[in-house]
Amino acid sequence: MKIGIIDYRREPPGSVNDLLEAARRRGVEAVYLKLPLMDALIDDGRIVVKQRDEPVNIDGAVLRGIGLVMSLDVFEKRLGVLEALASTVPVINNPFNALIAKDKWRSLVRLSLHGLPVPDTMITENPFSAMRYAQAKKKIVYKPLMGSLGLGSALIEDPDLAFQTTRSLMNIGVPSYLQKYLEKPGYDYRVFVVGGRVIGAMRRVSKNSWKTNIAQGAQGVPVREEEAPEIFATAVKASAILGLDYAGVDVAEDVSTGRHYILEVNAFPYWEGLRASTGVNPPDYIIEHLIEKIKK
Repeated sequence: MKIGIIDYRREPPGSVNDLLEAARRRGVEAVYLKLPLMDALIDDGRIVVKQRDEPVNIDGAVLRGIGLVMSLDVFEKRLGVLEALASTVPVINNPFNALIAKDKWRSLVRLSLHGLPVPDTMITENPFSAMRYAQAKKKIVYKPLMGSLGLGSALIEDPDLAFQTTRSLMNIGVPSYLQKYLEKPGYDYRVFVVGGRVIGAMRRVSKNSWKTNIAQGAQGVPVREEEAPEIFATAVKASAILGLDYAGVDVAEDVSTGRHYILEVNAFPYWEGLRASTGVNPPDYIIEHLIEKIKK
């Protein structure tokens, strides 16, 4: 058996190396595939994927990322190559589903349509709409539409700032993704789902910031299912609705309502914080899940 780990970076990042090592521990040959160097062909009716003119002969693959800043044409090319590969072998996560999950707005719409709880949210290019939304909600958070790690997120309490932020972004062709601020109890949850079951979860506790991302200084505290059964069940449902084989699901409580809400579902989740706090190594589970899909 031979599998590929796909990413866009010149050198394999830590998460890719973790997956390569997890595969090798199971006696599975694993190779790093660089998405910018991959091509897809229709050759006499056959779908063929190559890297540097060499056919990509693998039995399955794990997708870790497609890139950050690129033109629409490059984005469509990379998605097309990934979909071509996924038509011939199992790719987790499925490229199309992963990109819906990566888009915070589209993923929340899909979850909401299936009845799962998500925060009040707006997407707009109109500064006046943003200002009125900030006036109505009193306290909102601006988030990059396809960002991660809490980077770029900003708390907005002044409607004029919402107006100015959206107008500035509009001038460079970027929409505003605005979300009602949740009064968290000082923490939220990251739940890691693989193959339809939770393999590990943690509270992300922050004492000095409203942001509860591990990358922003929060501390991870392991959580067992019996401590938060509703959170675990919600994470599994969210992952299934978005069609993800593996996912990091972020869930937060709003103390003003006593309800839990899905903040986002990460199709390319990092796991260093979860591994450090729980001792669970997600790459082992991801590779095992891929092996099972290949054998089917």
